[in-house]
Amino acid sequence: NQLAIIGGIDEEVAEEYKEVSVKHSFLSEQTIDLRQAIAACHQLIEELDAKITKQFEEAFKKINEKLEHYFKILFEGGSAKLMLFKKEVVEPEIAVANGQTTGEEEPAETEQAPKLKNQKVKYEFGIDIQATPPGKKLKSINILSGGEKALTSIALISAIIANNPSPFVIMDEVDAALDEANSERFAKIVAELSDRTQFICITHNRATMHQAAILYGVTMKDDGVSKLLSINLKEADQLAAK
Repeated sequence: NQLAIIGGIDEEVAEEYKEVSVKHSFLSEQTIDLRQAIAACHQLIEELDAKITKQFEEAFKKINEKLEHYFKILFEGGSAKLMLFKKEVVEPEIAVANGQTTGEEEPAETEQAPKLKNQKVKYEFGIDIQATPPGKKLKSINILSGGEKALTSIALISAIIANNPSPFVIMDEVDAALDEANSERFAKIVAELSDRTQFICITHNRATMHQAAILYGVTMKDDGVSKLLSINLKEADQLAAK
């Protein structure tokens, strides 16, 4: 009766229904696969976030310990540590008569002043370095002198290298601002780290060169032609001892 009420049906409608039905089934299966893939991606992201957070916390703790160790070597005392901070940043959304704009867009010109409608709160994360040389009560690294900042930077770099040793490290005039006593302490740290990392130091400092296994230098004769020189200090010591 219902078919009779509908009336005549074009034969092509049945064929079109089959085609649409097959396409609908295919898209339904694809939709299910996509939803499963999205769920798997969200789970993977959560697992990676947890793993990255754990690795970061472990590395941060170890670097902090090493920073304290090398800071005390360079300054012969004192203390230093890294501090995580989280700063709240408010980005207002401005509502105007002709529409809504965010803080990054130019508000439309209206007779009335724009009013704050919503405020977006974001967080900026960072790391502060607190360093207190012996005999001082300073904590902020910005208050330290240039030489003290250089020593603190060397201590931090050494702590990072000690936590995750690289095959080799190139240092270009790192000890240029150091005096003789501090240079000897820096050379002591390089010698301590050299068991797992090969250091290539560009320097004019005697204390640093004294710790080197091989020295490379450039000299110029009277004819104005530069010549490379190298010496293996261990072999030189053995020859000198004979």
